Amino acid sequence: MDRFIFMKELESLLSDISPSERDEALQYYNDYLNDAGVENEEEILASLGTPQDLARVIKAGLNDGGERGEFTENGYRNSAFGEEIKQEIARKERAGKGRDRRQSGAGEVRKPLSPGMIVLIIVLCLVALPAVAGIAAGVIGTGVGLLGSILGIALGISVAGIGLLAAAVVLVVFGIAMVASQPLAAVCFLGLGILLAGLALFFIWLTVWLWAVAIPWAVRGIVKICGRLLRGKGAKKI
Repeated sequence: MDRFIFMKELESLLSDISPSERDEALQYYNDYLNDAGVENEEEILASLGTPQDLARVIKAGLNDGGERGEFTENGYRNSAFGEEIKQEIARKERAGKGRDRRQSGAGEVRKPLSPGMIVLIIVLCLVALPAVAGIAAGVIGTGVGLLGSILGIALGISVAGIGLLAAAVVLVVFGIAMVASQPLAAVCFLGLGILLAGLALFFIWLTVWLWAVAIPWAVRGIVKICGRLLRGKGAKKI
């Protein structure tokens, strides 16, 4: 129930008291809600109860000769009911603060380790360090060896491609030179030269692929593996 409906119902329920007392009561609770602010309006309305409950409290206070409450220049104030409201608001505030403390406690840093636990962790790290270092060295050595093998293959294919191309040129030259004197031998030389030229082109293409694709890929992989190993060792030291 929002404020407008609440005050309208309260005004209707107080229609049987004097207009001045009704106006003062409505003015008081309007001021009460204004002082609480819009952000606390829903909570205050819930604390006041229903308009029927509040109207009964006001009428009972008016009918008991002023023993349970009184009107002031700010409106009607029932001390007993007002104290209940304050207690309810205080209880909700304490509950909210308790929830906040529990939620903030979930993200707090854990208690420091005991000296014995710290010593045990250090001993375990020292025992495991040679094994970890050996594994890291083995992985790095394997990567370097793989990279060296790829480089050796690339260089070998490059040299083979250049050699085949040179041989193809020589055979083609010989074939052309022997066309007039020995046509059959010339055809054989030319055919073999063209075959070697095709192989040379294949080796040259393979060389370009190795240097442009395979070797950069191998270098990136080795660098990534070494970086992970070094980061892992750094994290353990921390």
